[in-house]
Amino acid sequence: MTKQKGVLGAAVVLAGVAVVAASAAGPARKGPSPRIVAATMLDADRDARADGVRLTYSMRVRHPADRDGRYPFAVGGYGIRSVGLATGRSLLIRLVERSRPDPAARPAIRYRRTVSKPVTARTGMPAGAQLFRRTRAHRRTPPPLTTTTPATTTIAAPTTTTTPTSTALDADGDGYVDARDCAPRDAKIHSGAPDVPDLAFVDSNCDGIDGTEKDAVFVSPKGNDASPGTKEKPKRQIQAAVTTVAAGNGRYVLAGAGSYNRVTAVTGMNVYGGYDPQAWSRKNDLVTSIVGASEGLLSDGPKDVLLQLVSVRGTGVNPGDNAYGIRAINGSGLHLQRVIVSAGDGQVGAPGTDGVAGGAGGPGQPGAKGACDSSVKASGGAGGGSPAGRYGGKGGDGRYGRSGDHGEQGLVGTWGGIGGSSGFDDSSGDSGAPGYGGTSGPPGSAGAGGANGMDLAPSTGWRGHDGIVGKSGGPGNGGGGGGGGGGQTGPFVIDGTGNGGGGGGGGGGGGAGGAAGRAGGGSFGIWLYSSSLVAEKSSITAGDGGAGGYGGSGGGGGAGGDGASGFHYCKSEIGNGGYGGRGGNGGQGGGGGGGAGGPSIGIFKRGSATANLTLSETKVTAGTAGPGGATGTGGSPAAKAEAGIVQAIYP
Repeated sequence: MTKQKGVLGAAVVLAGVAVVAASAAGPARKGPSPRIVAATMLDADRDARADGVRLTYSMRVRHPADRDGRYPFAVGGYGIRSVGLATGRSLLIRLVERSRPDPAARPAIRYRRTVSKPVTARTGMPAGAQLFRRTRAHRRTPPPLTTTTPATTTIAAPTTTTTPTSTALDADGDGYVDARDCAPRDAKIHSGAPDVPDLAFVDSNCDGIDGTEKDAVFVSPKGNDASPGTKEKPKRQIQAAVTTVAAGNGRYVLAGAGSYNRVTAVTGMNVYGGYDPQAWSRKNDLVTSIVGASEGLLSDGPKDVLLQLVSVRGTGVNPGDNAYGIRAINGSGLHLQRVIVSAGDGQVGAPGTDGVAGGAGGPGQPGAKGACDSSVKASGGAGGGSPAGRYGGKGGDGRYGRSGDHGEQGLVGTWGGIGGSSGFDDSSGDSGAPGYGGTSGPPGSAGAGGANGMDLAPSTGWRGHDGIVGKSGGPGNGGGGGGGGGGQTGPFVIDGTGNGGGGGGGGGGGGAGGAAGRAGGGSFGIWLYSSSLVAEKSSITAGDGGAGGYGGSGGGGGAGGDGASGFHYCKSEIGNGGYGGRGGNGGQGGGGGGGAGGPSIGIFKRGSATANLTLSETKVTAGTAGPGGATGTGGSPAAKAEAGIVQAIYP
């Protein structure tokens, strides 16, 4: 029973916490979502072509006036000019007129949920996504073809007869009769008007598309580059269409929605996106996307390059790669209209490899055997070898009837022990002293990390600073040889030869320094070198800079070789050889420095480009800096690698 009460109490507490949390998050929006319950096509200028649609909602709604070109509404087969201010339950959408009368058109209306300028109820509840299919047509028919003015008079005896002359109507006075004019009340729109694609999607020459069909090379994701590039037989890649235009076949490229490969610009290249690749109508929500490795678009010198209503993105692939949305160099001239430019993240720099460990020193060799009552050659053992040339010292020789020799000094090391003294008055010879061990090598210093700067970057792109390679560790010194044993001598004994001393061990090799980490790749929305850029109603975004590669660790020092034992024999009469000293260990190599982090820059300007940048209603955004790579282990501390530069427009 107690346990049940405890559980119930905990539930009550948790419920209370939930209530407090909900209260802290702000007032909850209550009530139903508004929905479209009616839609009516409008023909305000009475030309039998719909120029608006009025939506009626299930309740009073709110929505601000909107003319930014990016709307949550879509009206089947029509472009949208603007969305009006909501009034009561009504909302008016202004449409781009079709080229021909449309009295029976009943397009579907689609609304998608959005956080930017949504339709909401007065309670704040947002409208849900909806597809409305019960739209009412405007039913206004085209005006009559003819009228009867002026009149001509024919005189004949004896009566006079007046006959009306048929004259075609041309309401806007553009020279094209209303029945054959797709906009009879707009003198700028008729079959002979120039029509270059524009952001209002106006079909100025009444050929059914925004643009002039005979001047265009068409591109579609379902096309083929071997095709001629017509509406019926479009090309597959934008680059193929650009090549066709450059050869004099067409003036510009009309690209259907879909994804295309990287493009290299040529002078006079104009690419217009946002087209339906089936009907070739144009809408804001149809995305024409250009994506490439390294950059989406490269412009190396061309002038008069125009992009309209397209998305351009570049991505890095390999370690340390940069990513550019657009790279414009060497006097290029670019004009962007409602273009989304973005760059992927810079790639992580390649790491440095670890240093190779130092080789081990060789062991010393044992001393030779002496003799109790005779003269023999009792040489000291040879010193051990060393990969760094720091050999161990030779052991001292045992001597007949006198003191043994000193052990020799290791190469760059310390002396071996002195030889034992000879015996006297019937006593035994003394043993040789051991050799001294060789000192160890010092560690190598660590390499400095890469600094953050643009001094290495050429005009064509970014190059960051790599780290510095770590220094190698010092070699160990050779151990000294052991002293030779003393020989027996005296008036009442037979002289003998002392035992040879052991050789000292060789010094170990120093470890190699770690290799440097490479700089991280940068991310640049647009790289602009001695080139000009005009951007209207566009967005330019950089990704994150790549992290610098970490430095390799220093290699471990090689172990010093062991000293050898002197020979031990006939201790009651002659001296033993001394032990050889151990060789010193090699020092560890220093760690390699890490590479500098990659930058994240929306627009990078260099050369004369600093004075040739014009932005209109365009947002430029940078990401985050790539961190500097860590220094590899080993050695004394060094300067750390720096993070990348972060700036929307640099400098």
